Amino acid sequence: MSEDRESLFTLGQQYFSGDDRPKDLRAALDCFQRSADLGYAPAQFEVGLAYDPMGQAQTYGISGDRAVAFQWFLKAAEQGYRKAMTLVAMAYQMGRQGPPDREKAAEWYTRLVPFDDTYAMTQLGLFALQGEQIEAGRRWLGAAAELGDAHALALYRHYVDAGVFPALDPQKELALLESAAKRGDRAAMLALGLKYEKGEGVPADLPKAYALLSFVSIYEEAKGRPGEATEGLERMKDKLSADELKTADELIQVMPEKLSLD
Repeated sequence: MSEDRESLFTLGQQYFSGDDRPKDLRAALDCFQRSADLGYAPAQFEVGLAYDPMGQAQTYGISGDRAVAFQWFLKAAEQGYRKAMTLVAMAYQMGRQGPPDREKAAEWYTRLVPFDDTYAMTQLGLFALQGEQIEAGRRWLGAAAELGDAHALALYRHYVDAGVFPALDPQKELALLESAAKRGDRAAMLALGLKYEKGEGVPADLPKAYALLSFVSIYEEAKGRPGEATEGLERMKDKLSADELKTADELIQVMPEKLSLD
C-alpha cells in the first residue's frame, strides 16, 4: 500500500462507509491514523473524532480520551482545517480542556472569520457584549446577520428591542427577515408575519401574514403552547375574504422552500 497521505485518507473513508470495499472500522482508523501521522489535516480531524467521547469513540468501540482527541483537533486546526478550528474554539469556550478560556476561544473564532463563518462571528459578538463592548458586539452580530445567519439576526433584533442596539434600517431589516423566512426560519417568519399583519415598515398584506403565521402556528401547537403566531391567526381569521384565504392557502402549500414574498 502506498503511504500517500491522501490515498490513505480516501481508503479510510471507504472502510468507514463500506463504499467500494467491506466496512471495517479497525482498518478505517488505521488508515486515518497513518494519514494523520503524515500530517494530513482531514485525517487528523478524523482521528480526533475517533477518540472524542462526544464524537465517534463509541462507534469505533474504543475508550474515549478527550485530551488525545483535542490534540488531534488542534493539529488539524493549526493547518487551517475549518471543522477542527470550530471544535478547538468550542473546547476553549466550554472548558473541555480545563477552565473555560474565552481569550483563546476568541482567538480561534477570529481565525474562522475569513471563512465567513457566521457562528464564529455570532460568538465573537456575544463575547463582546459580555465584556460590555456594545459597538463591537453590534458589528459582529450585524455582520453575521447580513451573511444570512438567522440566529444572529434574531439576537440583533432582541438587542434592538432591549434598547441596547439602534434599530436596523427598515429596508435592510425587511430584506434580512425575508431571506431568513425563505429558508424556513420560524423566528423570521413570525416577525415578518406580524409586520405584514400590522403594516409595520411594509404595506399591510393579510394573506402573506396569515400564511407566515400559519406555518409558525403548526410548531406552536405541536409543542402545546399556542403563542404569538396562533394569536395572530385568531385576530385575522374573520378579516380575510374568501379570495384572500385562497391566496394564503396557496402560499402555505409552498412553505418554506418556495415561499414567495416578492
